This record gives sequence, C-alpha cells and structure tokens, in this order.
Amino acid sequence: MNETKGFRFVTNSCLSLALLIPLSACSLLPKEEPVLAPPLVEPAKIEYDTVEVKKGDVIKRVKGLGTLTPAENQPLAFSQSGSRLKKVSVKKGEIVKKGQLIAQLDPGSLTVELELAEIELKKAEIKVKQLRAQAADSYSMELAELDIDGLQIRVENLRNELEKTKMISPINGIVTFITEKKAGDSVEAFESIVHVADTSNLQLVYSAISGDEVVDTKVGMKAEILINGKTMTGKVVQTPSEVPIEKLEENPDLYQRSIFMAIEKQPKDINVGESADFEIITAQKKDVLIIPKSALRTLVGRDYVQILEGQAKREIDIEKGLVSATEVEVISGLEVGDTVILK
Repeated sequence: MNETKGFRFVTNSCLSLALLIPLSACSLLPKEEPVLAPPLVEPAKIEYDTVEVKKGDVIKRVKGLGTLTPAENQPLAFSQSGSRLKKVSVKKGEIVKKGQLIAQLDPGSLTVELELAEIELKKAEIKVKQLRAQAADSYSMELAELDIDGLQIRVENLRNELEKTKMISPINGIVTFITEKKAGDSVEAFESIVHVADTSNLQLVYSAISGDEVVDTKVGMKAEILINGKTMTGKVVQTPSEVPIEKLEENPDLYQRSIFMAIEKQPKDINVGESADFEIITAQKKDVLIIPKSALRTLVGRDYVQILEGQAKREIDIEKGLVSATEVEVISGLEVGDTVILK
C-alpha cells in the first residue's frame, strides 16, 4: 500500500516537472516585435530639357573657309600642228611677267632659212645702190627694187613663222599648269601647254564636302569675307548649277561642290593660296515663331514636337517653314509660350 502511494507521488512529481520545463523555456525566449508596414516610395520626378516657343529671326547661312585663287586662268597653246616641243622654260607655281618666254617649239630649218633670206635681202639692197651709182636705166632700177620687195616679204614671213615657235606670256601672273609632254614630243595646234593665272584679280573658292551644302547659293548673292582681320564685301559669281560645260568636263567633282566669290575693292596685300572666312545669307525670315532645331521630330514625313503640360507630355503636329542650322520656323501648330521638349 505504501509502495503504491510512493509510486504515485513520484509519477505526479515527474509530470509536474515536465510541465514546468516548457513553460520556463518559453519565458526565456525574446518577445516578438510587431511587423511594420513597408514605407511608401514616391516615384522620381522626370526632368525634361524644355524651351518656350518665342518669336525671332531664322537665318539660313552658308559659311566656311575658302582659298584665294586667280579669277582668270589663261591657257597658252601653239597655233601650228606637227611641230615638236623644244623646251618649257617655266615651272608650276613660278611667277611670270608679261612678254616672258614660256615655251618653244623646235624651229627646224626656219632659223637658217631666215638667215639666208636676210643675206639675199642685203645683197639686193647693195645692188640697188650699185645701180644708182652707175646711173642705170629705170627698168633695171625697178627690177632691182622689186627684188628687194619680194625678199622683204619673205624675210617678214619667216620671222613670223619663227615667232610662232615661241610661247610668250600675255599677262603678269603665276603658272598653274604645265603639260606632261617632254622635249621632242609632237604638239598639236591649240593644245594647252601652259596655263598662266592673273594674280592681280583673285577670287575666293569654297569647296564643300557635298554639293548639298551649297545648293541654296545663287549667282549674285552677297558674301561677307574676312581676310587678314579685314571684312570685305563680295558676291557669288559661280555655283554648281551654273558651271560652264567646258569647266565641268575638266573637273566635275570639284565644280559640282564649289562656289566662287568675287571680291569687291580687292586689297593689294592678299596673295594666291591664302585662306579667308566667308558667310553668305541664302534665306531669312524675321519676327516669326521659332523653336530650336533640336525640338523638331520627324517620322515618316510627319513633323511634330513634344510639349509639356504640367507633368504630362503630348505630341503635336506642326507645319514648319524655313529651317536653319539651329532654328525652325513654325507656321502652325504652336503658340508663343508653349513649352516644347528638346531631344
């Protein structure tokens, strides 16, 4: 009986202890913190580069750096065929004077023929003097004088033929071209042997990368030219659309993308080969609605802009007018004060 009571006591004690251990362990765990709601993140504000539509001027220009070149480039040639080149007496880039010997053909027997004719003429003149001294009859005198006349004509013709073998510069200038033919090569009539350019009359030449750059220039347009720190007035005298056919055939690549400008009141202290800045206004509109060119957007022939209204943007189609390198004329679609977004 006592053993039974003792067993029950031990059993109950163990059960109580088993219940107390978890409760004690629970009391040792840290308290759970309440779960906080995630903070609300405001979306970042989008910043746009914008500008207001305003009124102003749109000016379309062609400008760049040109080179001073002679306005007149005179080709020199011989007038007879079948002769052979004896020598060219100048070099490309050489300054020449009016009357200077430029080139010469081989005269062949002309020099000897001229010397012999001059001797015959001298003998005929002596004969006339002799006849006069002898008081010869009029018939003898007339025949002797006719011999002189004939010989004078022959001498003059031979001198002219000999002169034709010499190429003489008709102007003061600079040699810009020399034939590739060498001494002894055959030369045809009117074949260009040397070009001499007039250095007293210079023009400004601008060669663009593409003909599209100068397509709006027209003959007669005014040009502002800056040479050695001095501003001068000029005008367009040749454009790709007005090149003479013979020049175009010489160098089509050059002439199809070049403009030529004459200089008014040309100063004396400028030289061939020097560079000069220029500007030509090809078109302009004054006091019109304008936007920066960077605001204009184009898609499949559609011209439009993006405008900002508050924080919202939307697209608006516009009709454009004159377009320069930096501004666009707006004919319709926008008003002064509208805010457009730049690209």
